[in-house]
Amino acid sequence: MDDGAAEDSAGALLALRVRGTVAAAAETVLGIVDHALGPAPLAFDADHAQRVADLRLYLRQHHAERDAAALGRSLLAAGEAPW
Repeated sequence: MDDGAAEDSAGALLALRVRGTVAAAAETVLGIVDHALGPAPLAFDADHAQRVADLRLYLRQHHAERDAAALGRSLLAAGEAPW
């Protein structure tokens, strides 16, 4: 990004990659926390429950499979095949 390579379509492609990676990492952390803490904080700690609800709502702005498909189409259109 610092060298200006993340502009126009390259920037859009990078944004899709970063958003997907961050969303997957955050969802993994939420799952680990759910398993580690159990239901008590969600039921009895209003601050924790609100933070979790807010994060889950924020993460839904990433459209999971639809955004992954858009990333795949963008990679193909750019002539990239990272696999």
